[in-house]
Amino acid sequence: MAVRGKASAWRQAMLIAASITALSATGAFAQQAGDLTDLGNRVLENPQDADLNLQYAAAAEAAGKPRLALTAYERILINDPTNEAARRGYERLRREIEPGYTIARVDVGVLQDSNPRNLYSPYFNTPDSTTYYGRLMVANEHEFFGRRWRSILNATLEDNQDRDELDYGFIGLQTGPIFHPAPHMAVIPSIGAGAAWVGSEHYFNEINLGVTLEGRAAGMSYWARARGGYREYDGENFFFFGSIPNDGTYAELQAGVTKPHLLFERDTLSIEPFWRMSDVSGDIFDFAPGKYDEYGIDVNYTYQVTDHLQASVGALVRRRDFDGYDRTDDYVSPQASLTLQRALPCDCDVRVQYRRRENDSNDFISSYGADQISLQLTTRF
Repeated sequence: MAVRGKASAWRQAMLIAASITALSATGAFAQQAGDLTDLGNRVLENPQDADLNLQYAAAAEAAGKPRLALTAYERILINDPTNEAARRGYERLRREIEPGYTIARVDVGVLQDSNPRNLYSPYFNTPDSTTYYGRLMVANEHEFFGRRWRSILNATLEDNQDRDELDYGFIGLQTGPIFHPAPHMAVIPSIGAGAAWVGSEHYFNEINLGVTLEGRAAGMSYWARARGGYREYDGENFFFFGSIPNDGTYAELQAGVTKPHLLFERDTLSIEPFWRMSDVSGDIFDFAPGKYDEYGIDVNYTYQVTDHLQASVGALVRRRDFDGYDRTDDYVSPQASLTLQRALPCDCDVRVQYRRRENDSNDFISSYGADQISLQLTTRF
């Protein structure tokens, strides 16, 4: 009997404690709701008060209403775009609320090249060649174990109508988590893999690691990427003396800055410098084509002529120094294009582009020139 009485008393004590906890929680939620309502009324009386809106945003987050908090941060930024607390809160909540997404881009086109094999024209016949191509890019962002991840799939297929050895295919995947060290900045470490084919033969496999930085500042968007990887070539079928490329590492640094409204309301300038190092073994006649350092820049200026017509001019310039062999190639490739945007009954663009390709090498037989004209259809979904 004594034991039964003690158990009954213990159960009563637990019920009382649970009731007190529930009442306390209910009171806390009621207090939060009351604070939020009171702050909301005060914000209505003085919507430009930044401190009051920050208090309201904090109360809304505590009450589990992030969209109300986001609205409060927006009110502050309308009146004071430099308010750092509002900027950080807005970017953080926007990322938390934003749902996952998947987008895709498809490019299909035809390219005419006057020297597709990059041959020295005084010694070799360089007939024109036509290549049909398709490119697919699929980007996905989703939450995984409490962290937003980005994955990007790239695939390319090129079919040359004149020479089978110029057919090319590639497929690659990158994936990694997204970190936000600042309101308008993202850091994305990633791991990737890819494979390529030339003609009907397997060409190489690769794995890589990288980190990408993205952001906005001073009216510009920017990005930078460092990546290193390992490639293993299957080159036995590509040269009658044996395999030229074998296997080895590579590293690259790339960056880009895009500045809209540079000179006019409807223009944009993009600048993309880069550096690459390749240490892929394999040589022929004491020349190792897979061992080199390369650096350059790609600059393009775009002007929105009308709502449906965009014009662009630019140039790619690079220098490649081959290791262990006295050869340096200077490559210059200016381009001009016109793009007809969203004029078809789909989310499609049609672009026509001319590109000149000039390679000046101190190994004169490796110098070449070529003209390219391409017509491309781009669609997004």
